[in-house]
Amino acid sequence: VGFEDEVWPNRDVPAYSVRRCPEDGGAAKDEQAFDPQPEEVVEVLLQATETSPSGWSLGRVRTVKNGFYFIGFLSTQRGSQDVIVERSALRPCSGELPLELSGLVRRVIPVGEELHSWIRSQDSTGCLSHVKKCTGLLVAHCMNLDDPDVADAVAESAEGTTATSLKKPASKAKAKAKAKAALGPAPEVLLIGEAGSVDVAERLLVQLHFKHQMEIQRFHEMREKFLERLAEMQEWYSALHKEVFTVDQHLVGKLIGRKGEHINQVRERHGVEIQVHDDAAEGATTITVTGDSPDVVRKAREELEFVTERMPLEPEQVGWILGKGYQNISEIARKTELSYARFDDKGSCLELCGLKSQVEDARMLIRAHTEYLSVYKNMDEEQSAIQQSFEQLDSVAGGFRRPARRKGDASTKVAEAKSPDAAAS
Repeated sequence: VGFEDEVWPNRDVPAYSVRRCPEDGGAAKDEQAFDPQPEEVVEVLLQATETSPSGWSLGRVRTVKNGFYFIGFLSTQRGSQDVIVERSALRPCSGELPLELSGLVRRVIPVGEELHSWIRSQDSTGCLSHVKKCTGLLVAHCMNLDDPDVADAVAESAEGTTATSLKKPASKAKAKAKAKAALGPAPEVLLIGEAGSVDVAERLLVQLHFKHQMEIQRFHEMREKFLERLAEMQEWYSALHKEVFTVDQHLVGKLIGRKGEHINQVRERHGVEIQVHDDAAEGATTITVTGDSPDVVRKAREELEFVTERMPLEPEQVGWILGKGYQNISEIARKTELSYARFDDKGSCLELCGLKSQVEDARMLIRAHTEYLSVYKNMDEEQSAIQQSFEQLDSVAGGFRRPARRKGDASTKVAEAKSPDAAAS
């Protein structure tokens, strides 16, 4: 057992003295009606000392005076001296049972090389916490995480070595292998819990989080390739140093900015000439950007080319993509810096407005997010099939009744976690 901030050293303790923390929701509900009376057994919060962290111990209420509770500890709990505490330091006895080690399994999930950067980020910590909470695991964390500063130093060393041996492929490959070995074992995810919970956690991790993050990585790689290809084409047309494009007339105000602020900033930043020509008959405005090099013209266009795109949505995708209180689509719009993202209820479509690159980024994120929907549905169907199996067993057993599952069991948590509405919120 390890303690927060490592203030106290790790300890080896018997499994029968360890249990899970009570669920927050259930504890809060019980405490609203919690009114300890004399002789009632409760849990009392003891403050940290130089040798022990804070914790909850069993005690018996001896008497109550003026809002203070006189507590005597049970025979095995922190000595025999009574303590006087306020109501805030008491809570109902937890119904959680001690851990049963015989039912626990340990599984190590390998992490693909393309996800090594992500698994070392704070984003992966949130994903692992989500998996742990949804499945009721005891442990879900990443192992073999090397020091980022060491990784950067090794990478720079490898680049310096290969730069001096570009004409020797064998030496280059050897240098990369040596740099990889210097980083130590590859990152892995450790899962510990009941067998069923570990199975579900592995599916959540591999089929949802890993898959989603790989799509995001591919998106960035594909976008980089497209930008490189665009740069090559622009270099081929370098003699022109000019680009012409159109924007809808209702977006011209965003392009120009208040009192011409935006368009003038682009002119000064890139040293380009920008001409705006309105064509009322066509309902569009033509923008011509001219500069000393294709690179500055391209960058100026990227900051001027506002577009509006409408993405049709299936009925079952609407709630998933928008999220509770439009939280999901608002977060995507914020991350991609869109001018706005709004849902057209009549046309059942999503309208995205912003710079062309921003709209492309948002569209890619929305498509990647949509892939989660089918996975959650599949998991929901699996849970329904398991439930039907229990019902069939009940009918075969006749008069014999199987023990009812308590609220808070791992299977109940998994069913709640796999609900698309719960995931969207």
